[in-house]
Amino acid sequence: MPDTYSVEELLAFLEHAAERGLMPAATAQALAVASRNVFGILSDPETIDVRQLDLDTVVKRFHNKRAKDFSTDTLKEYERRVRRAVKLFMEWSEDPANFRAATRATTPGRKRRSGPEPMSGGDAPTSSAAATPSSGTYQTVLPLAPGRIVTLANVPVDLTSVEAERLAQFIRMLVVETAAGS
Repeated sequence: MPDTYSVEELLAFLEHAAERGLMPAATAQALAVASRNVFGILSDPETIDVRQLDLDTVVKRFHNKRAKDFSTDTLKEYERRVRRAVKLFMEWSEDPANFRAATRATTPGRKRRSGPEPMSGGDAPTSSAAATPSSGTYQTVLPLAPGRIVTLANVPVDLTSVEAERLAQFIRMLVVETAAGS
């Protein structure tokens, strides 16, 4: 149980939860990234106790201050993630020994029967460097369509808007236009 309920303690909890397997590492990382961004607009005194924060006001301030840096969907997702991070942090703080983060269940049998389709030119590479994120980074999976899944690995936890835009430009460069324009 933490001695304080600071934003710093909330972020430490998320790191602890990932390290101890209390929640998937990618989930903890996504919650931490959103929390760092949203709570980054607060003054130092405001970060001392998350229990005292009016999250509606904090989120509104974040939207007002950073709306030009993020899409509307990203702003909404950050709000959802910050609310979840605070909720999980409070649950863990109240009873760390019995804390369990709800996660989506997958059906292993179904997963084996309907895996992703191979990429053109062969299967996706499976190097240990791609499978295990480096320190200070995380890995996430993005389903594009049925059978089309992209894995992003070694995404820096402190990815900036400029770096994200550079990555987006690179991905746009990879687009192959078809005759139908799809």
